[in-house]
Amino acid sequence: MTATLQSAPPILTAQQVAKFHRDGFLALDAITTSDDVARIRELLDALFDRFDELPKDLALDLGDVKTHGGKQKTPQINMASQFEPRLKETLYFRNAESVARQLLGGTVTPSWDHAILKPPHNGKSTPWHQDLSYPAHSSGNWDIVRLGCNFWMPLQDATVESGCMQFIPHSHLGNLRKHHPVGHDPKVHTLETDGVDAARAVPCPIPAGGCTIHMPKTLHYTAPNDTDVPRRTYILFFGAEL
Repeated sequence: MTATLQSAPPILTAQQVAKFHRDGFLALDAITTSDDVARIRELLDALFDRFDELPKDLALDLGDVKTHGGKQKTPQINMASQFEPRLKETLYFRNAESVARQLLGGTVTPSWDHAILKPPHNGKSTPWHQDLSYPAHSSGNWDIVRLGCNFWMPLQDATVESGCMQFIPHSHLGNLRKHHPVGHDPKVHTLETDGVDAARAVPCPIPAGGCTIHMPKTLHYTAPNDTDVPRRTYILFFGAEL
């Protein structure tokens, strides 16, 4: 797969905007340029190289207990731009903000970003969950409602085998589902929800520099990385309070 150069913000069609609100997710083949992807990969690789030096509440292993001394299975750096402010100067950041405004129809606020690395043959999926479960789980308030756009951009081609995003259409509608730590282990950061009909899943393989966009309550999942290449992603969230 090869990403189309996208230096200007993508202009969404009315059909794409309608699909996002109907299905709870949207995939774009390109949101930035190959040069921008290479720059982001360079900045994030430098952060992952010093993963053990970052604050333990922000640098976590999604594939194991929150902090441990062994090999990282799925390292994640929350608020990556806090440690590398140049990420906010990237074309991806600017274009994603423009797309978020088109989807939400008003002012948007960049409120969260994080980077995830799935090493080759890491053996760990990211289980079915809704992003909104994380603030709800920590606060105990399961009735939080937030409208937002979560941009998931791979820094190399993302395939089903490497762990591309998979979504359950229309799952953003209705109430937030109950979630619990994986294996009901309180030492684990990653949450999951039970009883998902995975037969309804829509995999979204996309090229490097493309992206998927989903709502905070859209159910999604990524498989383990079963390839010989690291699967890196940089994720941005733009929100608007209801």
